[in-house]
Amino acid sequence: MLTRTLLIAIAVLVAAGTWRLARWYWRPRLALPDALILESATDGVRVFLDVRNEGAGRSRGCRAILIRCEKHESSGWVRVEPKRAPDPGDPNGPKAGIPSHDSARIALDHVLPDEPGSYRLEIAVINGEERRSSYVIEMQAVSPDASS
Repeated sequence: MLTRTLLIAIAVLVAAGTWRLARWYWRPRLALPDALILESATDGVRVFLDVRNEGAGRSRGCRAILIRCEKHESSGWVRVEPKRAPDPGDPNGPKAGIPSHDSARIALDHVLPDEPGSYRLEIAVINGEERRSSYVIEMQAVSPDASS
């Protein structure tokens, strides 16, 4: 009886270990880009990331969140609070699904101010796990009569 119980316990542990290993292998693994994509909008500057899924699993509900935004002033880096991007359909921000070994463009949940200068952004991409990266971008002044 003890041998049978021991064999059942070992079988359950092996099955649980195999399941955990399979779940670890088939998870999405996000890779953040080296550079951001900036687009001018009416309410400021929209920021996009081309996020790559290097894992074997599909990423569902992936979104980009602004953790911190700082502007370089003469006294150093000063924190800036940009406004949230308008998205009437989803209160938690835009989400995207990324197939395995593919990439998708994800919009940041905030709109940067349209003021020239150096900005330092800390961005997190979340899909169950979190990947963070910091970027320093240069915003150039755009003349009011310029067309895009």
